[in-house]
Amino acid sequence: YSELLRELLAKRGIINEKQADIFLNPDYERDLHDPFLMKDMEKACVRIFEAIEAKEKIVIYADYDCDGIPGAVILNDLFKLLKYKNYEVYIPMRNSEGYGLNLEALEQFRESGVKLLITIDLGITAVAEVAQAEVNGLDVIITDHHLPRVDASQGGSTSLVLPRAYAILNPKVDDPAKDGASYPEKMLCGAGVIFKFAQGFIKKYGEYFKIKNGAEKWMLDMAGLATLSDMVPLTGENRALAHFGMKVLRKSRRPGLQKLLAKMNIDQRYLSEDDIVFMVSPRLNAASRMDSPYR
Repeated sequence: YSELLRELLAKRGIINEKQADIFLNPDYERDLHDPFLMKDMEKACVRIFEAIEAKEKIVIYADYDCDGIPGAVILNDLFKLLKYKNYEVYIPMRNSEGYGLNLEALEQFRESGVKLLITIDLGITAVAEVAQAEVNGLDVIITDHHLPRVDASQGGSTSLVLPRAYAILNPKVDDPAKDGASYPEKMLCGAGVIFKFAQGFIKKYGEYFKIKNGAEKWMLDMAGLATLSDMVPLTGENRALAHFGMKVLRKSRRPGLQKLLAKMNIDQRYLSEDDIVFMVSPRLNAASRMDSPYR
C-alpha cells in the first residue's frame, strides 16, 4: 500500500496487512455473521413460520425514516418470496402519531384480528405499549437497534428494562442463554437487523418454501441504503452490507427507486455513496415530515 493509504488506514486503527485487506476488500461470506448468533433469532423465525402456516394476520410496523422504510421493504420482499399475503405494512404518521408504537394503532390491530406484530427500527423502549399489545392478544416481535432503557437501582447497579415481547432482535441486547454473549456486530442499523432476520429465515426454512439459497442477497439494496443513511460505522459487517448493497442498488429493478433516481438525473449504473447520503436519503426522510410516508 502507498504511504498515504497506510497513514489513512492507521488513523482508523488498521495497522497490519490482514486488517487492511478486510477493510478494503469486503467479502460476503467472511464478513456477514451467522444470524442465529443474535438473541431470539430462532424464536422469531419459528413464530413467523407458525403464523404463516396458520394464516394469521401480520402487521409490519416500521419507523417512518430512511431506516425503517427500507427495513419494511425487506420484510415485504420476504413475504412475497414466501407467497404470503395476509399481512399489511403500517407506518405511523410522524406529526399525529409520533415515533414508535402507539396505543390507538394497537387497538385498531386488535379490532381487525391481527395476531402478530413485527416492529422495524423501533419498539425496544415500548414497555407499556408491548404490554397492552399482549393484553389485546397480539404477539410482538421487536426488531430494533436502539439502546434499551436502563434502570438505575439504589445500590448503584443498573439493569436493562426490556419490553415483554415474544422475541427481541437487537444486537445491543445480550443473550443470557449464551452466558451473556452478544451479537458480534452491535452497530447494525434497523434495516440491517431485519436483513439478518430475512437471512436467518431463509437459512432455516428456505428449502421448505422452495426458496433458493442466498435469495436475500437481492434485499441488500435496502440494507445498504439504510446502512449508509443511518450513519452507522462502516466497518465489519456494516461495511459489507454497504459495499454489496451498492452493487445491488446499481442493478435494482425497483420502480420507485428508478423513478426517484430519474427525477434527480442520476444514472443508476453509476450510483455512488454520496448520491445515497446527500440525494436519496433526504428525500425519503422528507416524506413523513411533509405528509403521509405512504405517499
